[in-house]
Amino acid sequence: MPRYTFRNKITSEELTAQINPKNINLMQSFLKDKSIRTSDKTIAVYESNLLMFFTWNLQYNENKSFTDIKKLEFSNFFSFAANDMKLGSSRLNNIRSTLSSLSTFIEKFYGDEEYPNFRNVILKVVESTPKEMRREKAILTPEQVEGLLEYLKKHNKQQACWLALAVTSGARFTELLIFETDMIDENRTAFGDLFLETTRQIKTKGRGKSGKLLYKYVLREKFLPYYREWLKERSKILKKKGIDHNFLFIKNNGYPATGATIRGWVAEFEKRLKVPFYTHALRHYLTTLLSKKNIPQVLIKEIFGWSSLEMVGLYDDSTARDRTYKELENLTI
Repeated sequence: MPRYTFRNKITSEELTAQINPKNINLMQSFLKDKSIRTSDKTIAVYESNLLMFFTWNLQYNENKSFTDIKKLEFSNFFSFAANDMKLGSSRLNNIRSTLSSLSTFIEKFYGDEEYPNFRNVILKVVESTPKEMRREKAILTPEQVEGLLEYLKKHNKQQACWLALAVTSGARFTELLIFETDMIDENRTAFGDLFLETTRQIKTKGRGKSGKLLYKYVLREKFLPYYREWLKERSKILKKKGIDHNFLFIKNNGYPATGATIRGWVAEFEKRLKVPFYTHALRHYLTTLLSKKNIPQVLIKEIFGWSSLEMVGLYDDSTARDRTYKELENLTI
């Protein structure tokens, strides 16, 4: 059951070549400054947002210099992006933030001499777009997850290991992709020996050039049976192919799995379950599971590496009646 998202692209190499050179220069200077402390992925998003805006400015706003664009014209762009391009709230807010950051950059480095009258008006003129659910949220049940694990255990040990790792660690799609065998030490445990702790920190989503480096924690007893079975099969495949590397998940040819490889698996899982399925739903699943077991929120926060308790509430799909309470055992009427 695929999840559809409307897309409409207005940029092209030909149009980019026609963008006002002043705007291109401002963009390049801005990106160069940001690249000192920002990840390459974030820089790519900044560039995509700015090229989209400058292409609109080229086609519908006389290719004006960014510093000459009026308040109403900024508003017109966001109306176009929402109504004509059908961009969702998250993307609109992201573009809004990018344009504001560029404006702040211009004020900081060019305001005194080249553009003394320029002011950052983006946040005042363009209101933040309320968050919307553009895709159906998947709340997976234990029966669905356990059933899929049992099926994969019999038919595809690698996919079973991937699903078990996703379920027991709550790791994101890109984090699962970079897991290596030497990151798993069965004797390196944490939180009362219930979790495995990775032997080193890995790059996770976060600010900064290197992202946020965190140890990942994996529910030990649940994960290890699937891991051990896949490890034996993986070793045979790599030996047969004459390939040697540490990446846990691999393609049919023995080389490290790519994002396309995993997306293919996820699509298969979705077809089998007949419900929307995506990796992030498993992050919700683990949070909810831990919450139902009455694991304290402060401990769940530490397991996931979150900076605030608010994140626990965001990912916890359980309700008060889902939990068990020892205090009720002595309740008599």
